[in-house]
Amino acid sequence: MEKRAVSAEPRGEPSLENCSAAGGVDTAASKLEAHLSELDEPSLLRVARAVELARASERRDPTDERILECLRPRLKDLRPERLPTFQRAVCAHLEPFLFNGGVLEAKRRGWIPRSVLSGWWSILNYSPHGESLREAEAAYAAAVRAGRWSELSQHISQGTQSAAEATIRLVRDVGCDAACRAETLSILGSDQALVELQEIAAVLAVSPRITPALRRVREAAGSSSGPISDFAPAAVLAARSAYAEFHAEPSAVVEYFLLGLIQSLAQPWQALRLVRILSTDMSKMSDEHLCLIPTRLFNDLTRILGEIGRAEATGNGTSRRVWLVTCARLVSDATAMIKGLAEEGRPDENPEWNRRLGEARTRINAAVENFASLAVRDVCQVLPVRQIKDNGAEMRLEPDMCHPPTDEEVQTAQAAALLFVACRRYSDQEGLDRAFRPKEADLIHQLQIGVNFRLEFLRARMRHPVCLAQLAAMTQVIRLLPQTEPLTELTYRLERTAARYK
Repeated sequence: MEKRAVSAEPRGEPSLENCSAAGGVDTAASKLEAHLSELDEPSLLRVARAVELARASERRDPTDERILECLRPRLKDLRPERLPTFQRAVCAHLEPFLFNGGVLEAKRRGWIPRSVLSGWWSILNYSPHGESLREAEAAYAAAVRAGRWSELSQHISQGTQSAAEATIRLVRDVGCDAACRAETLSILGSDQALVELQEIAAVLAVSPRITPALRRVREAAGSSSGPISDFAPAAVLAARSAYAEFHAEPSAVVEYFLLGLIQSLAQPWQALRLVRILSTDMSKMSDEHLCLIPTRLFNDLTRILGEIGRAEATGNGTSRRVWLVTCARLVSDATAMIKGLAEEGRPDENPEWNRRLGEARTRINAAVENFASLAVRDVCQVLPVRQIKDNGAEMRLEPDMCHPPTDEEVQTAQAAALLFVACRRYSDQEGLDRAFRPKEADLIHQLQIGVNFRLEFLRARMRHPVCLAQLAAMTQVIRLLPQTEPLTELTYRLERTAARYK
């Protein structure tokens, strides 16, 4: 790699902050924004097309990006046919695998952070290995200037192949040359980012096969961009048809296709259901690499399951109730998937199958333990407690008899009960009931203490509205839990109390 790669500016998309270097430019840009906002629809589309033509056929000017930033809100509504830059056209193959945020500490198959792309593209363009990539970009720009639109896809395909080959050579040089490694690290920023380069090369190598298939699945799901929220039967059929085309392909093609599809799904439990649907077909294949794909994918899914289990909050505005229901479905589908893979397994013919299945079970066991602890805590939220500071400045908990449970709290506790039941079923199926008993005993103990206190409280204060509301909410929740003898007795006492104060 040449020394100038270290000092070279990344050729990624310029930011708005870098587009104005002085106050006069800011004033001119503000006037430009005001003018562009007043354009009618035909004029706006002509301006956008002219700027995109200039940006795709020449060296980029910061003003072009500033103009497009002003136009993007309206272009998003109008959805005209866009002309991408060469870099954006090549990176479009990586889109299903990209996520926002920094580089993950532990590499996850099929995940590429967006933050790596700018440094990666800069390295390729200033690397001796990037000569064919630069030639493809120049040919793309010449075709745009001449209006030879039919040639663009050919130049993009050539550029994608050149980028994959150049990245593979770069990774090889980084492993063999300490100076090259130091220069690359100065641009990417971390050792883990170097691992992402291998993932980028692997995705680009199979992208000519998987990108059209992923696009067809999106079209069938009615989602041109963003997460696929409704994985309807038509989308499942498109996924199965695409998989059927890949039977004769190397296993990496099938694996990245499914990983890219999983990344596109909005709901995590849809991924488990998809793998379960396709695993029946894959397990019948004679090629052992294809047979192992569902198990490998399920291994990745169980890692995601464990990460969800460790999370305390969902983010993205999702309520705690929805998150708990999602976790319950995940555990239920994981239980069914483990059972199906165990029944399909052939330990004598394929020991690798059992090894991967054992790894998946280990991850699910850890996730279920975390899920059960969270469920115990959330089930008891309809019997609220508050912290009280004693004279000795020590904190203690006592029941909060001033807070009647809201509808959302009751529904959240019911969702937690469903999650607890799903964890119990998995433990029973896997023969882990003895390990699960402490969680169940802890839940029963907390419920007994909370209910007994409120029953005594109700005897001293007849028809206390908050106490009655808490007991009524607990009755709705406890009916969803496994009816062991202690819980059955507790349910009977709650129903009898409700009938007495009706």
